[in-house]
Amino acid sequence: MTDVLVVYESMFGDAQQVALAIAAGLSEVGSVDCVEVGGAPTSMPAGLRLLVVGSPNHAFGLPRESTREEAGEKTDRPLVSPGIGVREWLDQLAAAPGPIPAVTFDTRMSHPKALTKLDHASRTSAHRLRDLGFTPLADSQHFFVLDVKGPLAEGELDRATAWGRQLAALLAGR
Repeated sequence: MTDVLVVYESMFGDAQQVALAIAAGLSEVGSVDCVEVGGAPTSMPAGLRLLVVGSPNHAFGLPRESTREEAGEKTDRPLVSPGIGVREWLDQLAAAPGPIPAVTFDTRMSHPKALTKLDHASRTSAHRLRDLGFTPLADSQHFFVLDVKGPLAEGELDRATAWGRQLAALLAGR
């Protein structure tokens, strides 16, 4: 039985690293599955206690097929998420079978400040999850990368693990 499901979309590996760190922090809760979005279930397993969904920001929001193609052109390495993304997965996701808590995260640049305020990947995911009947457990988190292809800013993986522990404490208090 899976207690927590962490679903992520990642192009260059930064969101994947964050997802794995969050999952490590959540491991105190019980069984945690961390799954790339292309392999994620479209209906939630029985007994699920928390859904965590994360992606990078592309063009101020959730990646689209066209922005994933553009990302692929920026690297000679294979993309972590070469197929569908969180946007398409949410389109296929069945409504929550009950009051399942959910949280979202994204990766984004930390500069320029005026533009990063327009990044909405985690906010869009959170809204779409609420529309499907999931209940927010905590505010979305944003993890910072130094450049489009990464790497993550110093301390971000530690912050992701700590956030996972905070989420575990919130779940334990329910």
